[in-house]
Amino acid sequence: MQDEQAVPANAGYEWRMVLVTSLAISFLAFDRLASGALGPYLLDGLGLSKTALGSLYSVQAIAVAVMGFVIGRYSDRTGNRRRLLALLLVLAAICALAVLPVNSYAALMLVRLASGMALGAVSPISQSIVTAQSSPARLGRNIGVQTLLMFLVGQVLGPFLLPVLAEKWGWQAGFAASAGPFAVLAIAVLLLLKDGDTAAPSSADQASPPPAAELSPDARRAVALCLGIAACFMIWLVIYSTFLTVFLVERWGVTPPVAGSMLGTLGIAGGVGGFVLPLLSDRFGRKRILLVGMGLAAIAPLATLLWTGPLWGLQLCLAAGWVAVGVLPLYAVVIPGSSVPPGRIAATIALVIGTGEVIGGVGGPIVAGWLADEYGIAAPFWLAFAAIGICVALVSMLPRSVR
Repeated sequence: MQDEQAVPANAGYEWRMVLVTSLAISFLAFDRLASGALGPYLLDGLGLSKTALGSLYSVQAIAVAVMGFVIGRYSDRTGNRRRLLALLLVLAAICALAVLPVNSYAALMLVRLASGMALGAVSPISQSIVTAQSSPARLGRNIGVQTLLMFLVGQVLGPFLLPVLAEKWGWQAGFAASAGPFAVLAIAVLLLLKDGDTAAPSSADQASPPPAAELSPDARRAVALCLGIAACFMIWLVIYSTFLTVFLVERWGVTPPVAGSMLGTLGIAGGVGGFVLPLLSDRFGRKRILLVGMGLAAIAPLATLLWTGPLWGLQLCLAAGWVAVGVLPLYAVVIPGSSVPPGRIAATIALVIGTGEVIGGVGGPIVAGWLADEYGIAAPFWLAFAAIGICVALVSMLPRSVR
């Protein structure tokens, strides 16, 4: 059977596969979130409005969404995930280096657009490899490890390191920092991962992937609801990733490096949530843990908007809310990936992620930036709170088959 063929022959390979794909997604997050950590430097260095700052994330997000679905679907049809992933990582390294001579907003937008095209399919291909090559009993654990590393690199290392690089060598150096890891990971993918029977779809899957009509009503409902959850949760996540540094600098009067260190501690909380929540979902069910996570997520905007105590208290409240990012792999990977046939996993994951990118990652930052320009830097966080409220309603509607 296909599921039996997808189980790796030994635990050593499974851990190696999880580590390499996790690091690929981790440095994807490091690169994608760089505009938030470098936000104060971009506002000053290029004279940007907050709407323009949000648009930097949006232009990359729309490229990620489109190319993620197109290339993810291609990888499903061919089963050629390993070499395709390595090629995309090489292209991402080139795009990261291309920022170094940039000194205008228009040129930066073009480079970030190209970067999004290169990075778009890295996440769905990496996650489809993990989904296809993990033992079913360890899928939650493996996704948890993947998410833990993603937040430790993207939201702990990134916010700490990027302001330091910007202070010493300019914001261009911050964007270029991911080039080396991308190049090393491209080599690691080629040398350490396998295609073969453990991951490749059968010839029948390649010739004619099962149409959506063959999905059960519960499966179609689960995937559709995950699309809505992805869109709203991404609004919450992107608002914090893009505007929290600026909020802390303007509202609380901290320096950008101090704001970056605060975001780094949030990344630790996110890493804990990214490991613990998927692991708990193996035991207590995906839907139940999703609801817990959305409840935690609501803490962050409430604290941002209403807290008047010491800064360390705000940081604790934000950290509690940031544990919620651990639900991301549940609605983006585990639930949709387990609802469709193996030959459609990457395309389905890419569709969910892409929907989040287009609505949350493209529209969210632009609307949030406009709200900040018109009504003040606190306004985007009201939007974040509303988005989480919609997530709670959508999660409650997931079918009973989603345990």
